[in-house]
Amino acid sequence: MRVTVNAFDIYVDSSASGRMMAHLLEPPGLGLRFESRALMRARLPRAIAAHLAWLRSHGEPVPPVRPDKLRIASEVFVAGNFDSGDDVGFHPPDAVQVSQEEIERYLRIAGYAHQDLLGQVRGVGPAALVWTRDKRIRPIREILRHVAGAELWYMTRIIDDPGAHGMPDTIAAADRRIDATEDAEERVRVVWSAFQQWARSLPPDLLSRVTTPTWFTERKDERWSARKMLRRCIEHSREHTRTVEKILAAYRSTATPSP
Repeated sequence: MRVTVNAFDIYVDSSASGRMMAHLLEPPGLGLRFESRALMRARLPRAIAAHLAWLRSHGEPVPPVRPDKLRIASEVFVAGNFDSGDDVGFHPPDAVQVSQEEIERYLRIAGYAHQDLLGQVRGVGPAALVWTRDKRIRPIREILRHVAGAELWYMTRIIDDPGAHGMPDTIAAADRRIDATEDAEERVRVVWSAFQQWARSLPPDLLSRVTTPTWFTERKDERWSARKMLRRCIEHSREHTRTVEKILAAYRSTATPSP
């Protein structure tokens, strides 16, 4: 879906601590945390420019708008602090029914994100996958496992309670397959394949409804929809691709050259 815009609409999640998360929902795929509103304002234009360049590099059309032409379209308060497992805001566009054409676009862009993520780690060796740059940051192997787990979890956000209605076969099969392997890259591939199958097979009622799932979460009031599931898949994969890139750069800078 092509959208004509004069400025980029930014959708903001804000926390009690003052931390912010900014989302660019169109074109999709950018979700960034900032320690303050001032840092968000200062750094977001460059991040948007990089996001647009990334989309162009994959042949995706982008609006001919300067990345510093921004407006806050929606701001919501979230209970968490943008740590792993915390809630992420639900914004008005998330409630709009997603079409099959849009699903294919989201999946295409998410496919680029997965290619980049796995491309970063291809052939780096086992030592790099478990190297710890900082105790606060997961090693690459755990990041990959986290990405796979998150995408499996995203799929469960828009279903009925599996405790009462059962788990859909696509999700259950992917869960079994990743439990059967310790290969973190394979886990990402398995879940990403299932995610695509799941998104393309969604019945009309799941394309339009908004859910507030209470299963597999400590956050009992976070709202979800098929559109939010799709855009979070891209945002999350892109976020961790950037993290892996930084870890690998640090790892290579500290590696001792062979004699």
